[in-house]
Amino acid sequence: MKTLLCYFSGTGNTKKVVDKFAEQFPEGEIDVVKIENNELDLSLEGYDALGIAYPIHAFNAPSIVVDFVKKIEKQKSKKKLFIIKTSGEPLALNNISSYKIRGILKKKNFVLTNEYHIVMPYNMIFRHTDEMAYNMWQTAQKMIPIIYKEIIEGKVSKLKYIFMGHFIAWIFRIEFWGGRFNGKKYKVNEKCIHCGKCARMCPVGNIKIDENGNFHFGNKCIMCMRCSFHCPTNAIKIGLFEKWKVWGAYHFEKPNVTEENRHKHYCKKSYVKYFAKCNKKIEEFDKAENK
Repeated sequence: MKTLLCYFSGTGNTKKVVDKFAEQFPEGEIDVVKIENNELDLSLEGYDALGIAYPIHAFNAPSIVVDFVKKIEKQKSKKKLFIIKTSGEPLALNNISSYKIRGILKKKNFVLTNEYHIVMPYNMIFRHTDEMAYNMWQTAQKMIPIIYKEIIEGKVSKLKYIFMGHFIAWIFRIEFWGGRFNGKKYKVNEKCIHCGKCARMCPVGNIKIDENGNFHFGNKCIMCMRCSFHCPTNAIKIGLFEKWKVWGAYHFEKPNVTEENRHKHYCKKSYVKYFAKCNKKIEEFDKAENK
């Protein structure tokens, strides 16, 4: 099955999942395209399936992903669609995030057959412990071959959508406007070393540095947190959400020292349920593969 996988990744979690997923395919059977700046002009001729991968933003797909799928051409015949999304918590409310893009792609002759939610550590709200980040990634790596097999073998797998989900997603889509508003309030403090990394990395070109070294934040911010998360000196203040800022890449390695988890009660039941469900599926998969 020749597959085109288009993805957006803010700080790297979704890219990590996409890279691992792409490894499952035989050579030449998948093309992976990064969604940046909405400048892509893609044709799906020759592809059997389209995959869309993204990090969940306020229970929605990021605005850059929505804008991208709007530009995808209508297909002459029905084509398979699968969605892989990541977020920092396994709440059922996250299942609604694909409503908008599914609706757009359905009108363009795409048929959703598979949809998956993979939990990866937060890049906003609070920082997960290294142990939790390690456990999340270990689970994700074991789930990805299962996801691949289901898609390739035509086993339909969809997420359960909550009552009034379409309306809830519409309400939280205020983040599209809120991100642009809040992005103009970003500031750079005295820690800045003027490396320009933030401006180079911004997926929508929202950060400009003038000839005097002054920073200008525009009105195109999509709240992906890439600039502040990867700033080498933690010099960027993210406006109204400064207290929710998470800085610095996760290493995803098993820690040698146990770190105090100050958020151990946060969504505790949801995390327990998520890991238990994944472990059960992994055990069943391993048992079937080793027969």
